[in-house]
Amino acid sequence: MTLPPDFSGKWIERDLASFADPGSTVKVQIDDDGRPTHAEWTAGDKLRETRFSVSRDGRVSAGRRDRLLKYRQFVAGPELAKLEDVARRIIQASPPKFSVATKASCENPTSATKQGPAVDIFTELLDQESDATTQVIMLTGDAGVGKTCILRELVRLQADKYIRKQTTKLLLYVNAQGRALARLDEALATELQDLKVDLTYHSIAVLTRLGILAPVIDGFDELLGVSGYDDAFGSLSGLLMQLEGRGQLIVSARSAYYEEEFLSRVGVGDQPWEHVPVHVTGWNEEDRDTYLNKWLEGKSISGKKAEEFHNLVRSKFDGRNMDLASKPLFFSRIVDLLHQSPNFSGKDDLLDELVKHYLFRERTEKLLDRNSMPLLTENQIERLMRELAEEMWNHDTRELNNRFSREIAEYVVEDEGLSEMAKKIVVERMPTFALLSSSGDSVARLLSNKNSEARTVSFEHELFFFYFLSKAIALRMNSAHGDMQIVLSRSALPDDVAGRVAMELDAGDAGAGERLREFLDRLVRASEKKWLRATQVRENAGLLAMALFRSGREIEGCEIGFVVFPGSNLADVTLSRCRFRDVTVRRTDLSSTRFLDCQAENMLFVTPRVRPETTRLELKGLRVEQVFGIHVQGDETRYSPAEVELMMIKCGAPIVQGMHSASADMLPKREDIELLTRLMTKFRHTNLLYRHNKYLAHIFKHQRWNRIERLLISHGLAAKETRHPSGKPKEILRRRFSPESLMFGLHNDTVDDARIRSFWRELAAESPQDTQPG
Repeated sequence: MTLPPDFSGKWIERDLASFADPGSTVKVQIDDDGRPTHAEWTAGDKLRETRFSVSRDGRVSAGRRDRLLKYRQFVAGPELAKLEDVARRIIQASPPKFSVATKASCENPTSATKQGPAVDIFTELLDQESDATTQVIMLTGDAGVGKTCILRELVRLQADKYIRKQTTKLLLYVNAQGRALARLDEALATELQDLKVDLTYHSIAVLTRLGILAPVIDGFDELLGVSGYDDAFGSLSGLLMQLEGRGQLIVSARSAYYEEEFLSRVGVGDQPWEHVPVHVTGWNEEDRDTYLNKWLEGKSISGKKAEEFHNLVRSKFDGRNMDLASKPLFFSRIVDLLHQSPNFSGKDDLLDELVKHYLFRERTEKLLDRNSMPLLTENQIERLMRELAEEMWNHDTRELNNRFSREIAEYVVEDEGLSEMAKKIVVERMPTFALLSSSGDSVARLLSNKNSEARTVSFEHELFFFYFLSKAIALRMNSAHGDMQIVLSRSALPDDVAGRVAMELDAGDAGAGERLREFLDRLVRASEKKWLRATQVRENAGLLAMALFRSGREIEGCEIGFVVFPGSNLADVTLSRCRFRDVTVRRTDLSSTRFLDCQAENMLFVTPRVRPETTRLELKGLRVEQVFGIHVQGDETRYSPAEVELMMIKCGAPIVQGMHSASADMLPKREDIELLTRLMTKFRHTNLLYRHNKYLAHIFKHQRWNRIERLLISHGLAAKETRHPSGKPKEILRRRFSPESLMFGLHNDTVDDARIRSFWRELAAESPQDTQPG
């Protein structure tokens, strides 16, 4: 480890303090040259000490008198973190599983795009750690596409390499999926407790900063919970600040929407970070064939029987079921099922049929009375699963302890009027139903794995949880007295759930009829009230409204208000003569959406995705200043009011060209706006840029750049600094603003930051242009 330029005794003291006993102090001796020589601290009620040696080039070693290690080795070793023990526990908890490598793509904005097996991409990224910028590697992909399998396999392989001395960096898997956690520290503490290691969450930032550990936070979007965006993103921002521009984090989320929200909300801070996006592409036909061939080989099936089975599997994934074929877990489950039951139909809703098949077997083979007759009807067992899913949602978790799950069963069977004998059997077996899995949480592991009441029950996969949750929400939507506000306030509703709710409601058949209007009206009533969780309610209500629109396709004469359309899409939807009141369309794909003769009242668009050939924006009342950037499919986001106006006109907006009402009398030159747009595109993924990066030459060597840089610095929006990664001085430009807020500043009257308003005014005054785009 090389001493940082701003080194002081506090640097060593801070690192060691994270391993010391609570309330104890760390004493570090410093020589006349400011270099550490000796340290003492207390851990486990024992006095510990070490000595330090610093070479001429600033490299630090630590250890006992008879053996000095590199500083990183010392911290990772048995004196402090005991990472080799952690690696062994990780391997014990993560046995290898039969799988096919899921592919991904990595579009690093400052380097070449990578494609290939996801684990290989991550391995390469981990080997390319920057010593001057914290990397936030964010994995996105749809539910069931294999994100968790990728991350768990990556963590297991890295632990194995660590034991074999093939790497000096360990990965720590942190399951944030469905946990009722408001802060990242809680997720880290819970995971370490589950591994039963001596390491505590207090040391994670230190180990990450030193590059000897990288947290892998699976399901970051689940951390949103009832606390909302600010706490979740604030937790991640807080960790970034502690890392001081070093180390790596891996984070996963279901949707690129949360990735976009992170980039727009994460604090700019003084600590350098960069975002590296990795997107899982799911299994293609070749991947499915590879899996199936390996599976058949394991079953000793070959020749004509293997070919027939291939054809049988392919026949189940067509039409609406094609999307499910790309999801590894779902595909493998169907393969197993077809081997057991070759006559399984699947019909046009494979997920629905799969769930019903397993619940049918549960009812007719396990939940039987003395005469071998089913104790539950189809509706009753579905209700049990639905109530379980809704209870998990209400408690902002994806697992409940066995006692709680049995209480749910007791309530349902009592309400259904079952016999005493039936009640006893159903309640006892509830945690072991099909599609559920029983596991030990940290409390159970500390007590005893034999203590069934301390163990937990969860759905085998989020797709099954989504399935039953959608049924619960659809029931509330169908009821005139359903309390939608509470259920929509819990957490960020997955797009998959919204889609299945629309299916359950038969929204396609509802079309533009009275039932659809009733559904929309219930969403409006839930979201129009102002209260603590209003933001979450409005986003979830908006997501449901979008799913209803997609299901109906051709919508006429409807009204929706007080909602946010958060990401997702309105693919192939036509909305005719509809009214939108206080609606925000945020990063939504409108590339094949048609608004025809619609009315917009206080409607805002935040970087919607459009395609002039197929997008129609016939929205009376919509003004240019209500569109904060516009993303043209296959192109970059445009922020200039003139360009936004032109694109809206191309998309059919009823606006007279040149009539935009940006509050500035003049706009900067088009060249300046385009240059700033390119700069902001790069700055969205980091808070600093190296001015000598070859991929940024088109910005920093542009003839108009020096002027723009001078204004950014003079208005406090940027700072030019020199950093010393690997001892080599490099000039950087650090941003001190949100990229979106700067570009939104073209609408001066909508931005609160006076620095941004004055920047644009001065830029326009120095080089005014005609307001018409060329």
